[in-house]
Amino acid sequence: MKTQIRTKLWLQITVCTFIGALLMPGFALGQKDDKNKKKQENEVKASQKDENRIDKAISHYTEALAKARERYTNNDDFREEVNFAYRSLLRIHAKDAFNHNTLNPESWVQTTSGEKIPRSDDTLYDSLLAQDYVNRVGQSLVPANSEKRYGFKITLNPMPDARSLSTGTIYISTGMLSLVDNEAQLAYILGHEIAHIEKEHWRDDVLVAKYIESEQRSAEKKGSIIGAAASGVTFGLLGKGATGAIGGALFGGGMGFLGGKYIAKLFEQKSFDWSPAQEDEADKLAINYMLDRNYDVRESQTFYETLKTAAIEDPRIELDHYGDRYRTEQRGKTLTSILLMINDPSRLAKTNIGSTNLHGKSLSINRNLTVTVNRLAKNQEKMSDDMKTKIQNGEIMAGDGEFENLMSTIKRDNGIVAFYYDMYKLSARNLSQALAIRSDDALGYFYYGRVLKLTARKAGEKEEALSMFAKAIELDKRNANPQSRLYLALTKMSGRDTNNIQEIVNDLKQYVALYQQMNGGGLPPNMNMIYDYMQEAGELNYNAFAVTNVRTVSGPMPVVQQQPANQVVTPAKTLPKRKP
Repeated sequence: MKTQIRTKLWLQITVCTFIGALLMPGFALGQKDDKNKKKQENEVKASQKDENRIDKAISHYTEALAKARERYTNNDDFREEVNFAYRSLLRIHAKDAFNHNTLNPESWVQTTSGEKIPRSDDTLYDSLLAQDYVNRVGQSLVPANSEKRYGFKITLNPMPDARSLSTGTIYISTGMLSLVDNEAQLAYILGHEIAHIEKEHWRDDVLVAKYIESEQRSAEKKGSIIGAAASGVTFGLLGKGATGAIGGALFGGGMGFLGGKYIAKLFEQKSFDWSPAQEDEADKLAINYMLDRNYDVRESQTFYETLKTAAIEDPRIELDHYGDRYRTEQRGKTLTSILLMINDPSRLAKTNIGSTNLHGKSLSINRNLTVTVNRLAKNQEKMSDDMKTKIQNGEIMAGDGEFENLMSTIKRDNGIVAFYYDMYKLSARNLSQALAIRSDDALGYFYYGRVLKLTARKAGEKEEALSMFAKAIELDKRNANPQSRLYLALTKMSGRDTNNIQEIVNDLKQYVALYQQMNGGGLPPNMNMIYDYMQEAGELNYNAFAVTNVRTVSGPMPVVQQQPANQVVTPAKTLPKRKP
């Protein structure tokens, strides 16, 4: 009897366990669905909260600006105070432009391996062709009735950034340009910055700031720290917190304007954070500028999608004003609402993106491993008659080949700078895209190999780095980059065998000889390390000397002429001591 009871109990437990096992996935799935639903509800609430906050900020700013303009019209003392402050801002922005223009783009820092990198960040980008192209696009967007003069310039900075000065200068970084896929997207960015200047947003900021200051002074006279009206306006202007240009200045400066200190605070920020009201107004005007030039305004949304993807890959991009994910989402929503107000579909049908769209092209680093001879002539041949006509009429600023070549160079150079900022994902993204556009770029292959070698965790990645260095050497017809030989040798050493030791030694010797050719016979600054590498590779007798007579001959390698051993040699530089 007991045995029957135990058997029955065991069967009941087994059946319950089996039924539970069948039901558990459904239960877990139900829990997951509940969590997802709750997450979505929280996101909707947060989004609505943000929308309400932005609406309040816009309302506060609009109210403050209206009162400030009224006071400016009716109060002589206030008008004089604002004019003085705005002139101070103009002087500071003029000085900023002068500093940018006089920074030497050829001022380099040399690394121990002989590489040269820019000494200063945010200097002007050293490419006359790229600078000219961006300026041409910008000038084409300036309203015909504008009384202002503009200059559009590129800065060498891996962070996506664009900003305008009150004096009419507009800067766009190589980091921003590296994310652009077509001319229409560039037109949106430049048009947005033009709008800030056309609508006198810098002057409005000074007006509002002086108005808040006067309200604070009035409240303090009445015995309170901050009056209710001034407090409401101030916190409405702050937006996300004390990151706004005005809010940061007021709170950072002890809640006081104090002469030009607020203006200096505005200027000190590399990226200027406008109020939501100003940003919305700039977007509306930018869309109008694009339509006037027949650029496809929908590309403004596509650009923000690219920016969002880049920020996910490397969150440091969000540290800059333009790359901030919150701002990106808000701009996307604003642009959607603006585009919905375009009632004439035929107007959109007439628009274009420019001569080419890199986003829509199927690009691969291996699509073309041959050097294109006479590139300009080839690009001219393949261009359609319609495209040539648009370029001649000024509807498009760059042809297919010109745009691709410019963007390839910009992406490569931004990838190099990003590499030195340790922004490896952005660097790899830029360099791979550059090589996919233009596959005969020796410098691009070299730095892409550097990224792969440094970040490699698998054998296949190391082999890919080796192939990049080998390709860089193959394409370096001018022998302009000795470092390719050095890094090829170092990569081989990390897994050397008896079959490639002599190759390593030869690569290192070629590196030294090429470096001397490029540097007047001087030895590399890392010569002691080269001797160490030689010793690791089994070469104990090699010695290199600084020389004063270097000549090149036809062929891949230079000839370095040294004095005979029985003559007294006066070295060009102090000889490094060889380690034992």
